Amino acid sequence: MQARRASGETPPDDGAPSGMVAFVAGGACPPGWVTVYDVAGRVVVGAMEPAHVGLEVGTPFTDREERMHEHAYAGEVTLVAKNIAAANGGNHNGAAAGTYPLAGTTMKVASGLPFLQIAGCVKP
Repeated sequence: MQARRASGETPPDDGAPSGMVAFVAGGACPPGWVTVYDVAGRVVVGAMEPAHVGLEVGTPFTDREERMHEHAYAGEVTLVAKNIAAANGGNHNGAAAGTYPLAGTTMKVASGLPFLQIAGCVKP
């Protein structure tokens, strides 16, 4: 994490432990806290694995950006055989039993989520 503060500045004792990261509205960190520049424009999520802490994926969002996204998919569908009795004979237009592959990409769309950019701050 990249943070900046004036050298020799002693952070106030506000009860927060050193190293705590908080997100605040208003664009400025509380007195004694420093801005964390690595989180600007990013969606910050928790991590269960230590190797995933600090991992950056993709490019940061710009102010009020609603990024388009898509998802690739792959799999298969299995159609089982069904016997259909009809008054005038068998069904010759039905889908054939078997396993069929599926693959593709969804249409690119915006998430529609109400993203809000706020300042990331760390307690030295």
